[in-house]
Amino acid sequence: MKEPYEVEVKLPVTDKEAMKQKIIQAGGVPLNSDLQIDTYYDHPCRSFSKTDESIRIRHRTLTEGSPLNESEHAPIELTYKGPKVDKKTKTRIEYTVGLEEKDHASITKILSSTGFRFVAIITKTREFFDIGGIVASLDDVNDVGLYIELELIAKGEDGMKAAREQILELVKNLGLDENTMVRESYLELYLNTVRC
Repeated sequence: MKEPYEVEVKLPVTDKEAMKQKIIQAGGVPLNSDLQIDTYYDHPCRSFSKTDESIRIRHRTLTEGSPLNESEHAPIELTYKGPKVDKKTKTRIEYTVGLEEKDHASITKILSSTGFRFVAIITKTREFFDIGGIVASLDDVNDVGLYIELELIAKGEDGMKAAREQILELVKNLGLDENTMVRESYLELYLNTVRC
């Protein structure tokens, strides 16, 4: 089985409405929007901040568009992200399992009972678009700022490389500057903000 890679780039945005127009002009189709509350945990025996991994529980609430049960995402997701695999993008192995609302308390208790430590909660609103198969999201992240993320899920290393090229081409087509790409996660950006 080929490993699933999340191939992603993130760039800061100064004008949300102008960015929406660029997405639409590039063929972007509005999908939906939601509120995401991400709770992050650290491993009991190693520091994820040192190993560049993460474990999170995501709680989604649809704010506009298709109901959650008609989309590919569950209302609760448990996700593991591995270390980034290149120096330019945020490409990494990702495993996600979808859960029901009723499972939220149980998965939280499983993590805390097995030694995982709470790190932080990141809250954001996201507007999603499809641009030729690439998912673009305009993210307004509490205490962090406004960003655009471009993402594809790819299988295996060949798929990962092709997805990376496709996303970097879209960065150019949207008139964005590759030099402003941010490799830090929203968690890392948030923790850098609260430590200052």
